[in-house]
Amino acid sequence: MRPYLASAEGHHKRALALYRWNMGASAAFLELLSLAEVVVRNALDEHLCQWCRTNDGYHDWLLHPDDLPAPLDKLFASVLQGAYAKAEAAKLDRDARPDHPRRGSSLTGGDVLSQVTFGQWHGLFPWDDAQQIDPTTNGYRRQLWDEATNKAFAPAASGDQVHWLLFRLSYFRNRVAHHECILDGNLKNRLDDVFLLLSLVDPAVHVWATSHNRVTQLLKERPK
Repeated sequence: MRPYLASAEGHHKRALALYRWNMGASAAFLELLSLAEVVVRNALDEHLCQWCRTNDGYHDWLLHPDDLPAPLDKLFASVLQGAYAKAEAAKLDRDARPDHPRRGSSLTGGDVLSQVTFGQWHGLFPWDDAQQIDPTTNGYRRQLWDEATNKAFAPAASGDQVHWLLFRLSYFRNRVAHHECILDGNLKNRLDDVFLLLSLVDPAVHVWATSHNRVTQLLKERPK
């Protein structure tokens, strides 16, 4: 309760009101963040499937973490190997349960895709400062951006823009998901980040999300 008491200047009733508001705001943000994560990863999967197929790789690239075409292998092989291992463990658990509807079913790309965390995608995208820090790796990111990942976003988007949008939102999502206090966060900026990301990936989903957005009203209702 310490951050809430500090914000409420020691007033316990106000601090509890802030705590309750923090729960509601976090839940509302998670609705939008979960949508952004699913939309982004599905769009990237679609275009990486096509890119892998035309670069002597597997169309179902998620099921072949040890056979990714370059430079995707240098950027994402370890991430995908970890996701594949988790998907295999989940399959073993399903197969051990006689009543599970997917018992005995083959592993799918979706099984693996769902095991790639939101915070692992931003590493695929080039960003300006990385050109000085590690130009070789950033060159791999830029090649992949030019050939594949840019197609998941609007033509006006840049790799640097997408990298930092995903970076900020994955960090914020972790704070929210771990029930941290977000009273001191720049919540309006994070809301803008979510909507900008959605608009760059799928304008129709962006419009739908704005019509179901609960965050804006909650920001206006924050207890004093």
